[in-house]
Amino acid sequence: MSQKYLRVGSLLALLATVLVGTIAHLHWTPASQDEEGEEKQQAAPRPKWLSVQNGKTVLTLDAAARSRAQVSVGALQAAPRGQERLAPAVVLADQDLVSERNATVAAQTRIEKAEASLAVSRREYERIKKLYQDDQNASEKALQAAEAACRSDQAEAQGAHQTLELQIAAVQQEWGTVLAGWVRDGSGALGRLFNQSELLVQVTLPAGQELIAATNVSLEIQNGKLASAGLISPYPHVDPRVQGASFLYETQAAPGLAPGVNLTARLPAGARARGVLVPESAVVWWQGRAWIYQQISPDHFTRCGIPTDTPLPSNGYFVAKGFSPGDPIVLNGADWLLSEEFRYQAQPEGED
Repeated sequence: MSQKYLRVGSLLALLATVLVGTIAHLHWTPASQDEEGEEKQQAAPRPKWLSVQNGKTVLTLDAAARSRAQVSVGALQAAPRGQERLAPAVVLADQDLVSERNATVAAQTRIEKAEASLAVSRREYERIKKLYQDDQNASEKALQAAEAACRSDQAEAQGAHQTLELQIAAVQQEWGTVLAGWVRDGSGALGRLFNQSELLVQVTLPAGQELIAATNVSLEIQNGKLASAGLISPYPHVDPRVQGASFLYETQAAPGLAPGVNLTARLPAGARARGVLVPESAVVWWQGRAWIYQQISPDHFTRCGIPTDTPLPSNGYFVAKGFSPGDPIVLNGADWLLSEEFRYQAQPEGED
């Protein structure tokens, strides 16, 4: 009996030893794995020049570091801007102007030929008339022929002048007084249209608005950029989309501008607002927003968001709030700062 109990006790002791070892293993393994995982998840140490102050990521770069990275700093410039109203615009084709200029040149050439012939025939008529009066040294028949030739050349010259006047009047009805003058004189402005370095744009004011055309307007083209356009004259046509007064503008050729392209013109209206011009070179894009780097002390920079709903023709954006003229920002090299900022995943939550 005692041997039997001894064997049972030994078996129980063995089972207890196995159970304790199993429990110890179960408790030890997850702890070891957690420690190892924590070591792997630790981020690379943040460099000294990258810190977080008041919830903002701050980059520290002295003048030497900025020079090596080709980061340049400059002051924001004041950019007063008036309120605006929008108007439809369309780029016009100028092939008809080429034809009308050719017709005008032909009419002017005809005038020159007719006046040259008239000058010759008038001198001949005066010569024969003088001979005829001097004891009829020229026959009456020769005098009559010379007079007829002179009258014919005079009629030809008058007809050529009338043709030119009608031609210019047709251009004026089609394009307005200013362009009619360009066609008549063959001005350099017309040449710039023909070589497509400049384009014509029709801007139509909505019906019921005052018929005052702005001397300069901004045209919205590709990628939200603006092109400046200068007033030429009233335009004697109506845009079928808007039953309002039309005006003719000229603008420099640019990508996205071609005959037939519909645009939106921004016309100044109302009081002027004060703000700053943020150059396009200073802007970087991240998560669908525009950002700039502002210099908050001689060697410290932080990223700030800006609105881009008011682009300017001078390749930048008008910002009315949050900045003042003279505030120092990074003008070139902001993309390098952005990449360095997120290289170490240092952005705090809620930075916006």
